[in-house]
Amino acid sequence: MMTGLATRSRWDSQLDVTTSTSFSCSNTGKILLRIVLSLLAAIPVWGAVTTDAVTIDATTWTDAPAASSTVTTPAFSTVSGNELVLAFVSADYLSGTNTTVTAVSGGGLTWALVVRTNAQSGSAEIWRAFATVPLSNVSVTATLSHKVVSSITVMSFAGACGSQRGAGCTGARVCGSSCANSA
Repeated sequence: MMTGLATRSRWDSQLDVTTSTSFSCSNTGKILLRIVLSLLAAIPVWGAVTTDAVTIDATTWTDAPAASSTVTTPAFSTVSGNELVLAFVSADYLSGTNTTVTAVSGGGLTWALVVRTNAQSGSAEIWRAFATVPLSNVSVTATLSHKVVSSITVMSFAGACGSQRGAGCTGARVCGSSCANSA
């Protein structure tokens, strides 16, 4: 497990992302994850520097190689409360309107869309939730607008919502003013 904020090159080697000329939901998810982790390492979104370290607590993922309107992670648990939980979802496209994630649920959490890109065929999305208590043996499900091949990765970040960083975890502190009203 890596602790603290890491440099982009360390995240790249940790995720073992390889170059590929063919489309893969798994590779797309890993690339999206690499971008987000690079942003987390480079942008001071949690306010003033403190002694709290931001660490990855739990990580789980799955690919849904057969077309389905849902994709669900294996069960996972977290060690502590006050964690930022991110779901990275990538989905294929068949025809008609582009695929989107219509909802994310699980863990008894309230999920909100952070960002979506689907200008090309398929969709890559990041959803977030805040776990005020430790999660135990929970799974997360993304519901898709079409039955397609998809992938989901869920990561929880301890220390992102620590008491030294303010009054708990809020959308404004984690993703700036663009999602402050969706916390």
